[in-house]
Amino acid sequence: MTLVAPSPLSLNWLNLAQQAEARIRPYVPPTPLLKSSALSERFERDVFLKLESRNPTGAYKVRPAFNAILAQLDTARSRGVLTTSSGNFAQAVAYAAKKLGVRACIVMTSDTSPYKIERTRELGAEIVFCGPDFDSRFETVKRLERERGALVLHGFDSIETIAGDGTIALELLNQLDTTLPFSVIVPVSGGGMISGIAATLRQISTDHEVLGAQPSQGGSMAKSIHAGQRVHVGKIHTIADALVASTPGERTFEITRNWAPQVSLVSEKQIHEALLHCLETEKIWAEPGGAVSIAALLSESLPLSKNKPVVCIISGGNADPRILHEILGK
Repeated sequence: MTLVAPSPLSLNWLNLAQQAEARIRPYVPPTPLLKSSALSERFERDVFLKLESRNPTGAYKVRPAFNAILAQLDTARSRGVLTTSSGNFAQAVAYAAKKLGVRACIVMTSDTSPYKIERTRELGAEIVFCGPDFDSRFETVKRLERERGALVLHGFDSIETIAGDGTIALELLNQLDTTLPFSVIVPVSGGGMISGIAATLRQISTDHEVLGAQPSQGGSMAKSIHAGQRVHVGKIHTIADALVASTPGERTFEITRNWAPQVSLVSEKQIHEALLHCLETEKIWAEPGGAVSIAALLSESLPLSKNKPVVCIISGGNADPRILHEILGK
């Protein structure tokens, strides 16, 4: 499959993010940015936590969901929307569709978290199950698109998705209230958020740095960057069940390898420790995938520039309390 022209590196992502922000703001308020006293003291620099877990559906995915539907609202209302997700984009699309009067169908794997399935169903979306592997999700979407003619929304690789994620960068610029450069550590799966933030910030100043964190059980983006091409890592087994893309997107890979190529792989133990830090020290609720940014910071596995403030994106908080109890009890 060849990359869709134009190259993602040639687009005006700042303008696209600004358009996305104007679209979604009536539905998605800015999320909090909190300074971590514990992490700031430990690393002798200001460390902030961007709480995307405080979004209406508990994760950042509500941004691209609203932007994608609003950018094509007439088509979405006439044909309905179709997507695939392991949980957070599913809930986001279901929520946005319900708010905007759009039918939504979500393809989920048979081993998706029952907690996330139920939350998606409660928001009124139709759920179609597929096989347990990542590839079967997209095969099922293609089949349903042919059968139903629904508008397909991509969870991480469309222009609308990347631009929607870029609104996080715009909020950081306002909330940090500084012209000085800063560093952002972003949880990575298919690459939508890291590419959206990196592409938006780059068009403001190349002094800002964006770095990624990904479970070592998988790590498709990090391994693709190392290989110099997109690679498929197969089915992923990790407690960070929101970060299971087995192949990065075409657009997101191009953006990330050019503008945010430092992606750290963190172990299950390190994710576990970061989750404990969130709950015990920061007193914030996070899901395992949302805590990998803190895991990368605590492990000191990223080449952060000296003296720059650091922002850790807490990308979501949609963890089943019962499963989280089991994870933390191990």
